[in-house]
This record gives sequence, C-alpha cells and structure tokens, in this order.
Amino acid sequence: MSLVNIYAISNEWNEGLKHLLLSQQMLPQIKEKQYQDIHSVITGVFYNQLGQYELALDYSTKLIQSETSTRNRCLANSLITEASFKLSKTNLSKDIFTDAIAACEEAAEPVALSSIYSYQAAYEIKNNQYAAAKQILEKAQPLIESTKYPPYLAYFYSLLSQTHFALGNKEAAESFALQTLSYAETLGSSEPKVIANQVLYSLAEQRGDTEAALKYFKQYAEADKAYLDDIKTKHLAFQLAQHRAAEQRSHIEYLSQQNNLLLLKQKYDKVQAENNRLFIALLILAISLLSIFAYRSKTTQAKLRHLAQNDGLTGLFNRRHFTQEANRAIAKCLKYSQSGSCILFDLDKFKSINDTYGHKTGDWVLKQVAQHCKPMVRKQDIFARIGGEEFCLFLPNCTKEDAAAIAEEYREKLTQISTQETSFSFNISGSFGVSDFSSSGSSLDKLIADADAAMYQAKTSGRNKVCQFNTDANS
Repeated sequence: MSLVNIYAISNEWNEGLKHLLLSQQMLPQIKEKQYQDIHSVITGVFYNQLGQYELALDYSTKLIQSETSTRNRCLANSLITEASFKLSKTNLSKDIFTDAIAACEEAAEPVALSSIYSYQAAYEIKNNQYAAAKQILEKAQPLIESTKYPPYLAYFYSLLSQTHFALGNKEAAESFALQTLSYAETLGSSEPKVIANQVLYSLAEQRGDTEAALKYFKQYAEADKAYLDDIKTKHLAFQLAQHRAAEQRSHIEYLSQQNNLLLLKQKYDKVQAENNRLFIALLILAISLLSIFAYRSKTTQAKLRHLAQNDGLTGLFNRRHFTQEANRAIAKCLKYSQSGSCILFDLDKFKSINDTYGHKTGDWVLKQVAQHCKPMVRKQDIFARIGGEEFCLFLPNCTKEDAAAIAEEYREKLTQISTQETSFSFNISGSFGVSDFSSSGSSLDKLIADADAAMYQAKTSGRNKVCQFNTDANS
C-alpha cells in the first residue's frame, strides 16, 4: 500500500493499479484489523485520485460501518464527501458535510477538515449559492491556510476567486485567482489552474483588456486540455488494469483446467490396469471433456480478443487496435500511391453533460454517437474511440477535401441525435479536424496531431464545425 501511495503521487497509475491488485489478492490472509483499515483508507484515496469515485465511495462507506478508529472515521467521511461531490450529486444531504466535519473535528485532522470545507463550498457553487460558499470559505480560511498544503490551498483560492467573481467582487476575484496560479504552478495539470485562468480571462474581457484576455484564454485552454488529458490517462490506465485482471483470471482458469486433466489422466491409468472395458469408457469421457475444454478455451480467447481490440462502451475499435489497422492501411495506400486522410473529433461540452446530467447520460451519449456514425463508415474506413469523448477515422484513398465533406456529414448526423430517451433536453454536437497525406505526411502520429490541431481550431472558433489542417495557417 506504501507503493500504491508513491505511484499515485508520481502519477504512475498503471504501476499503482498493479500493486493495488496485488494487495487486494493478499487481503484475505490479513487478520489484523489495523492493516485492513489502512488498506481501505489508501484504496479509497487512490480511487478518488484515479477518478473511480463509485469504488472510493464503496470502500469508504464500508470503513465507516466497521469498528475503526476516530482518525479513520474522519478520513473515510472526507473521502465520501469528495466522491459524492465528484459523482455530480447536486442534491446531496447537508448531513454528509455535517457528519464529516464533526468526525474530523473530533479526530483533530486539519488537512481532512480543509478538504471537507472546500468540497462543501464547491457544492454550494455548483448550486449557484455563492453567498453561502463565500461564508464557508471565509470561515475555513485560517484552518486551510494553516495546513500550508499547496494542492488544498490552490483549490481553496480557486473557489474563493470563482465565488467573488460571481458576486461581483472583481479585485478580490483577481487577487485570489493569481494566488491560485502561484500555488498551482508546481502541481501539473489541475482543476484550480482551469478555474483561475477562466476567472482572469473573464475579468480581462470585462475591462476591455484584449491582450490580457487573450493571454489568460490561451492559458485557460491549455490548462483545460491538460486537465482533460490527465483524466483520460487515468481512465485508460484503469481500463488496462481491468483487462489485465481479466487475462489473469483466464490464465488461472486455464491452469485449473490443466490440473483437472492431469488428475483425470492419473485416475484413467489406474482404472486401465483393472478393466479394459472401463478404460474405453474413460477414454470417451476424456475426449468429451477435452472437447468441452477446447470449446471453452476458444470462446474465452475470442472474448479476450474482442476486449483487446474494442472499446467496452461503444463497441468501436480502441486506440491500440486502431493504430495497428490504420498503419496497415497507410502502408497499403503508399504501396498503390493512393491518398489518405484522417478525421478527429470530440463532443462539444461533454464534461458539462456529465456534470449536469450524470455519467450515465454521458455514457448514453457516447453509445448514441457510435450507433449513429457506424452506418456512415465506408467499408475500407477505420473508426475508433481513442479517448473519453474523442473519436478518430482513417480514410484510405480519400483526399482532404473529400474527407472534409464526409466529416461534415458526421457533424450533421450528431446534431440530429434526439436526447428524449434520457428525459433531459440538451444538444449534441462535435468539433472536427481533418488532415491528409499532402499536408501532414504519411505518419499516423502526425496525421492525428495535425487533425487535433485543426479540431482545436474548430473548438476555439465556435465549436460544432469542421476545420481542415493547413500547414501555413497552423504553423
């Protein structure tokens, strides 16, 4: 569990998940309650950092229900407030925060208390209760500042900046936003950076300072992209860990089957010496069992192959298989001197859909996008989901102009998706970037990077449009 903590701090999520899996396999052998509780606390912290909030909530709730220490009850309550808030529960009971604050005051844990107060204020901001958020933050300010803990201070000042901006206190909003950036400077990609730059951009825009507004908008766009990329990295690491666990279970099942066959053969040899007729019967039985095992093994391999090649939510190719197939197609295009194009798009304001309507609705949107786009894919095209809300197509024997026209059809198709099934009313659209051999060369990485640049241009110029990569314009 110490290694899990270390890899979480250094953002090495794959290694952290590997050691977490090992610890979970060892846990049934651990009888001492103090070590069981340590496992629950660190697992809850790790899953919250990884963005797997349902799992974090499960571990933390079980810890509270057990006979644990005052400190562990405090930490578990702190993790529950974070996970509940991140799961976009806009109707949280105030008791969640009240119980957590009481538990951490009893345990005298200022760092955990700081976290709870910050998420309590963030919850009020999410519900547009800015005056209430300001009251919570100002009351907790001495406590949070006394921790001298940069991640919490950065988040705290970003919430203060956001609150003062909403209440019209422009000077205070700017001051706290700048303090946020000074603390967030060493944190890498983070939500406080996004919030602070957005506030500074809005303030500069309001006072007509276009130079400062452009500067902070660029910083906001870069911080937002880095933050979303970090979330995607964590999600992909978790998917890979799930796939590895499935492979391990399959391997264990295979070894168990092999062991069963060995035992059967020993019994068969013993019976053969006693009775030839029984030997024939056992031989038939062994052949039957082998046929069953072979069938199951073949079925398992087919399932694993599908898991390895396809995205579990949409059924489209995953990034790894897309890369393999696209590189093969590029080689074929080069062999026959054909053109080739790449279309990259992601869904506009998808994070807002998740935050407003929940991840279940977000997953529904991703499935609908795949279902509506699949019938439009040509037989030779390669279509994949390569990230959270990011999709990519490689189109062999297709010029950039033709690819742009095809992308326009996809864009129009997205806007026609009805959200009535979700019981919510919102628009679905995407921003598209197009690149081809003539402007980007035949490297898949370069094609995707240039399409990404064009897609970014589509987003920054209003979203819901198609932009082609142009060497001069994007240089």
